[in-house]
Amino acid sequence: MLKKTALAFTVLLHPLFMPLAGILILLFSGSYVALLPLAARKLIILLFVSGTLLLPALMIPLAYFRGDVLLQKQNERNIPLTLTLIFYLLTYFLFRKVPVYGFMHSFMLGALVSVFMALVINLRWKISLHMIGLGGLTAFLLMITLTRQINLFPWLLLSVLASGIAGTSRLYLEAHSPAQIYSGFILGSLSMAASMFLYGA
Repeated sequence: MLKKTALAFTVLLHPLFMPLAGILILLFSGSYVALLPLAARKLIILLFVSGTLLLPALMIPLAYFRGDVLLQKQNERNIPLTLTLIFYLLTYFLFRKVPVYGFMHSFMLGALVSVFMALVINLRWKISLHMIGLGGLTAFLLMITLTRQINLFPWLLLSVLASGIAGTSRLYLEAHSPAQIYSGFILGSLSMAASMFLYGA
């Protein structure tokens, strides 16, 4: 029962969901960001759904036939990470053409940097992709709350809670060591924070 629960959280808190979750939280926060034209909001959601979720998710059948749907093996992650990086890069450049606040562009850039760093590190060492995604989301929500007069504190608490649940689940499933869990969260947080500081915080 506990293993099934851990697997369920592993799927629900998959890193591919994090960019879309972050942008949806921001767009529906009830802040001035929600005043963006409807056409712009629809375009943003379409970009994130297609570029950061649906296109990368096309790799799932490939992982299934290779026998590692959850990408537990280090050497099985390189191709999916490379393709995800390409999709994220394309999404970022398309998103840059949408006239929105700079910190929204920074969010996608932070996600892109995180995937790049994950790919580089994975060549030598297995790091938690779940925690990279959740670390990036948590850092984004924290910085928006502190610097943009947008109250995302409830979502920030949920993100921290989700990070704890995901990390515990990955440890229970013996998918990662504690060092890989903590390193993933730190890497995701720092990548996002650096992006926000340099390009739009």
